[in-house]
Amino acid sequence: MSAIADRLDGPLGFLLAPLGWVFSHIAAARVSAFERGWKASVKPPRPTMSIGNISAGGTGKTPLLFHALEWFAKHDARMGVLSRGYGGDEGRMLEERFPEVLLAEGADRIAGMKTLLQAEDPPEMFLLDDGFQHLKLQRDIDIVVLDALRPFGRCFPAGIFRESVGALKRADLVVLSRAEFVTEENRLALWKKVQQVRGPERPLPRVEGGVVARDLRNLKDGRVIPVREMSGKEVRLAAGIGNHESFSRLVQAKGLKVEHFTRLADHYAWSAADVAQFGSDLPLIVTEKDGVKLRPFAEEHCWELRVDWNFRLGEEAWEQCLADLHLPIRASRIEPLWTAHDPDGRGGA
Repeated sequence: MSAIADRLDGPLGFLLAPLGWVFSHIAAARVSAFERGWKASVKPPRPTMSIGNISAGGTGKTPLLFHALEWFAKHDARMGVLSRGYGGDEGRMLEERFPEVLLAEGADRIAGMKTLLQAEDPPEMFLLDDGFQHLKLQRDIDIVVLDALRPFGRCFPAGIFRESVGALKRADLVVLSRAEFVTEENRLALWKKVQQVRGPERPLPRVEGGVVARDLRNLKDGRVIPVREMSGKEVRLAAGIGNHESFSRLVQAKGLKVEHFTRLADHYAWSAADVAQFGSDLPLIVTEKDGVKLRPFAEEHCWELRVDWNFRLGEEAWEQCLADLHLPIRASRIEPLWTAHDPDGRGGA
């Protein structure tokens, strides 16, 4: 996706700009139709949060979603995730990290929700993965992840954006990802533009963060080592993701020397032939997203870099959103306990 974005930054994108303008207006008209009730939507019977974006390709959304699942796990909430399931890799990552979370993948999120509700122990809340444009399913909280390296741009087919910046009016919270790669001056300018779009009556807190390296896991035998153990060593990188540059920056920031970087298409389907062509003279490091598909063919020199989300600013606003979503669940658990304690409703009188 990053290679496509780079090409569209040139003359091709300029030539396609009129079509991008038409696309953005069609997208806005579609949103208006849902808001006015001209298009039908379904309200889930459980608290629901969407984490999405206005662009195609990697924005850091998946690590943020995993951060949310970790928060809810600490608060003993039964979660269900509704995902489009592009390529299947994010779903397999989720199942590895959060085996207790129920997952439904497919284009029809409503059908997925109904399936999870029929489970023996159904979820108490839903997370809608990449759901900002999936307006057939209503949500209580809409969170949008904005890539600081490419926050705005032309819509399809002139660019990589699904909607224009005006779509941020619908967001309840905007999280700026890859903030560490952008100067404070540029971040302030970015937030100023977001606020101009939303207007003075709908201010947003500054919430910024990005991914940090967690560790390296060997794809052959599963052993885990700190990233610093490879600091100063030459390595090969390969990644089938939406933003290759961010992966390269993350690896090099840890002191690894990138001898070669193979940029593969997003959701690339790995095979044994891919491993063979790279050779084994240098460690091969891939993303966790690639690792779930490379593992069946992996050899001893194959590693995946696991990452976590880290907030630089505004974590309290993020956690408040999660707490707001969780509040009805907490209340529903407390009420039976209180009723058992005070069956006559006298309040201890």
